[in-house]
Amino acid sequence: MFNHEFPPIGGGGGQVSYFLGKHFAAAGHDVHLITSQFRDCAKMEDVQGIHVHRVRALRKNPNVCAVHEMLTYSVSSSIYGLRFAKKFKPDIVQVFFGIPAGGGAYLLQKFDNVPYVVFLGGRDVPRPNPDPPYYSWLYLLLKPIIRAIWDNAASVVSCSDGLRDLARETDSNLQIDVIPDGVDLETFAPTQREANPKTVRCLAIGRLIPRKGFQFLIQALPQILDKVQHNFEIEIVGDGPYREELTKLAESLDVTSYVRFAGTVPYSKLSEKDREDEVLLPQKYREADIFILPSLAEGMPLVVLEAMGTGLPIIASRVQGIDELVAEDVNGAVFDAGDVDGLANCLIQLINAGEKRIEMGKASTEKVKLYDWKNIADTYLALYENILTKD
Repeated sequence: MFNHEFPPIGGGGGQVSYFLGKHFAAAGHDVHLITSQFRDCAKMEDVQGIHVHRVRALRKNPNVCAVHEMLTYSVSSSIYGLRFAKKFKPDIVQVFFGIPAGGGAYLLQKFDNVPYVVFLGGRDVPRPNPDPPYYSWLYLLLKPIIRAIWDNAASVVSCSDGLRDLARETDSNLQIDVIPDGVDLETFAPTQREANPKTVRCLAIGRLIPRKGFQFLIQALPQILDKVQHNFEIEIVGDGPYREELTKLAESLDVTSYVRFAGTVPYSKLSEKDREDEVLLPQKYREADIFILPSLAEGMPLVVLEAMGTGLPIIASRVQGIDELVAEDVNGAVFDAGDVDGLANCLIQLINAGEKRIEMGKASTEKVKLYDWKNIADTYLALYENILTKD
């Protein structure tokens, strides 16, 4: 497997490779992942049965990867992958994001006839009006490379119908399978909540970058203060270069008493040295009453699946992957990406919902059962078997 991100660095894409690799290994397969070296992470280690190889890459931030940093991974992973494959002799290669991870798999297919599968996750798919805007030029430059990686793959997999449709704008003849992302339903399990708590706790999770849309959430707060029937608080979990701007925005709108920046919260304890009382991400979901995703672009957001698993109603922008997960007035409310007024109306609706909010959370729990990671991993394994049988 190739992925430039893998825990403890990166976001949802790294988690996808972790959970899939973990289940592949549990099923008896020999799984190797080539990812980016970061700070004092071990160059080689076994993680839940995954043999992790970290190659040199110029990455400074655990949450955000710049274009030139991705390029260094692309070069390093391609060279390392070609060398390692000579002794490992893989049957199939899984690529997470055609750019920047597809180069090594492309070369292995050309030189050694090893089939590969490309996972499409979000910004690796060219799109109009991207964030940041300079990606428009980047997509223009990289589109021939992206198409070559897709066209030479044994299969291209999108994590949502919306992302598949977007990818077809780049390559209309491409056959694309849709396999959604998953959720660990044992870790992210439902919990009891009150219909009318003293304070309605709203949770948002993601990298603090403009694309995640937290600025719209903060901008919506002044509109709702005299329209909600309960005290509320917004907790934003995550870190990134946009944090200072978001903090200043909250101060300028005089809503700092309603917003709390929690920083990065780990999924689980990384070592026995971690504090026993350290708060982990599953607990943040269990302590919340509403989950909010105000993003401008996604593939299929893992955070929404995790929130649904814990029985939360969802407020989300209409981006790729959301239509499959959030049904209006069933398990949440949706608004157009970037629409501050629409987001404010959704907040008012769910903060005031009371018992209806609890019912929405139960609907989330039922809806997410199909997305258990084992089921998703088995679907990938069936795809690999089909590819290898044909060959």
